[in-house]
Parts: sequence; C-alpha cells; structure tokens
Amino acid sequence: MLNTKNANHAIISKKTGRYALNLLAAIAVMAPTLALAGNTPPWQNAAQAVLDIFTGGLSRVLATIAVIALGIMAAAGKLEWGTAIKVIVGLVLIFGAANIVGWITLAVA
Repeated sequence: MLNTKNANHAIISKKTGRYALNLLAAIAVMAPTLALAGNTPPWQNAAQAVLDIFTGGLSRVLATIAVIALGIMAAAGKLEWGTAIKVIVGLVLIFGAANIVGWITLAVA
C-alpha cells in the first residue's frame, strides 16, 4: 500500500495498521461472546464486567492492602491525615457505589 508518487511514504502508517489489526483481533475474540449473549445487550455485559473489575476480588485485596499501609504509616507517625481521608473516602465511594445509586434512585422514585 505505497503511494505511487513517492515510495518512501506509506498511505497507511505502520502505527495505524497495527491499531486496525488489534481492533480486528479484539472484534474476532469478542464475536462469539456477543453472539451468545442472548437478549442482554452487549454493552450491559461490558458495563457489568467493568463493575466486577472495580468491586471484585482483586480490588478488595488491593483496598485491604491500602488500608493496612495506612495503618503502618499511622503507627510509624508518617501518615498525613488528608491522604488517609482521601483514600478512605475513595474506597467508600468505589465499594459503596451500588448502594449510593440505590439510595438516590429510591429517593427520586
């Protein structure tokens, strides 16, 4: 796919070609999953997968390690309370998001 006027310049760059190839590979991998999804829209499955990533097992382990690190920093006298509050509020928002949205939708209804 070279330009006939100048053989040194490709019409499609290597970076664009790799991006397109990766996109086609992702579509090929996802095609069976989308076909077997049934009545559930594929974006709902994708959104549920993202939710599972943020609230799943690995995230809980990392959050526990973060709280342990805060405890160790507090014991060593190196904890900045502003940082601790930010971490804890962030964890509450991440893991309590479903409950918070439930409360909001219940209040609106």
